[in-house]
Amino acid sequence: MGSYSRTAYFAIIKETTEATAVKPNVFIPLISEDIVTEWGAIAAQPVANNRSLNFRLVDTAIPAPTGTVTIQVEPRNIGHFLYGVFGSVSTGRYMPITSASGDFTVGETITGGTSLKTATVVISSKERDYILVSSPSGTFTNAETLTGGTSAKTATLTSYDTAMYGHEFVAPSTTLPTYTIEFGFDNEAYRYTGVRFNAITFNQTDNILTAEVSVTARYEFKMAYVNAATTSGAGSKLISVDQTMGLAAGDTVKIYRPSTSSFIDFVSASVKTHTIDSIGSADTYFAVTNLQTSTVIGDLVVLAPQTPSYAVGNELAWIGQSVVTLDTTIDNVITNATTESIEDAEITLTNALEPRHAANAIKLKDRFPATTFLAGLTGAGSLTRTYTDMEFLDKLRMSRKFAARILTTGATMPTATSYNFKLDWRVPKAHHTAFNPSIGNDDLLNQEMPFDMFYDSTDAYFLKALLVNENTAY
Repeated sequence: MGSYSRTAYFAIIKETTEATAVKPNVFIPLISEDIVTEWGAIAAQPVANNRSLNFRLVDTAIPAPTGTVTIQVEPRNIGHFLYGVFGSVSTGRYMPITSASGDFTVGETITGGTSLKTATVVISSKERDYILVSSPSGTFTNAETLTGGTSAKTATLTSYDTAMYGHEFVAPSTTLPTYTIEFGFDNEAYRYTGVRFNAITFNQTDNILTAEVSVTARYEFKMAYVNAATTSGAGSKLISVDQTMGLAAGDTVKIYRPSTSSFIDFVSASVKTHTIDSIGSADTYFAVTNLQTSTVIGDLVVLAPQTPSYAVGNELAWIGQSVVTLDTTIDNVITNATTESIEDAEITLTNALEPRHAANAIKLKDRFPATTFLAGLTGAGSLTRTYTDMEFLDKLRMSRKFAARILTTGATMPTATSYNFKLDWRVPKAHHTAFNPSIGNDDLLNQEMPFDMFYDSTDAYFLKALLVNENTAY
């Protein structure tokens, strides 16, 4: 039997240098993926006293590998994708507050009025309902007054736990990080480098929140072609190949021999895998220590699959865990205790990317995009509920803007046991774009109201996601 989908895995890691592979070590369960790389060639069709049209093949530029990864939203792993799509993250210990007299100053020291503990402000939310802090001197006391050392602003701390962290993702941002991602199968793994998560769509399927993440990569590694023989023996050996992009020192690889339809003994007798010691600077070879079997031209080098290790909890759900609040401004949304009866919702954030090719070298990797530029950014969504009144139609006809919050509360945190995971979406300025009370046989009328997001100059963003969990960083 060939590979079975449920024995596959998905892993990611943020790159230090764009399009320079790092061995992925964050394993995330996935629903599906459909990333495609269009390797191609075009036919040369000269007039050459011959009625045949096609004479020779000419290699084409390889478009950026693209596709979608679909996952269920788990409150710790989703932060990796939020960081990738939003382009920035601010992290600190999470302090929900009330009765704020104003905005705390980023970088100032706050002091607890009862505990006398101190911390440094990382983020003071524009809606004045939470702050994120670093370097706390100890444990703050619930319900105590916090005072800013520079701003002199005050607020009441709602609750505090040393294991509870908040991660604020705000759009727009001027950059996007890049990632190395890997899909492992029974006998080999595929890897993409210089990956940007350029779009994400959140919705719910069978009550579980899911995310469809659009992927655009710079390079793909599925195999390398051995283009020069290396004699077996002890000591350092250089394996000459047509590409090393996607490989990293410390990777484990295997060599497949098409003539025998089998993997060769590599590091020693009956051992089919070997760890890469180093990657050649010219991208044409890698080094290993000891070579059991001589390589021959035409051998194929593949990544050996890793053994996944998962750290996940309960996925976030929709019914029973999510509430939706609408109002005229985002500040009113936060203080408004009245929630809307919404049966379904969707949020999409999309970064437009423009891969560009350049004639700047002759290696295989140079057929891939030379760079990927970051272009425009848009946000959209939709709300669906049973048609009961004219509220949404009124907003549409009069072009009334509205603000929205979708708050999902997850399971209890394993270490901050008095608190729950949270994913809090905030849209300060949205406009509905359509009104569709669908009619069906013997059905109640549903209304689906799609909306576009607009930048709000007062709040200085058009979409924010606050993730509260136990992760100390992304």
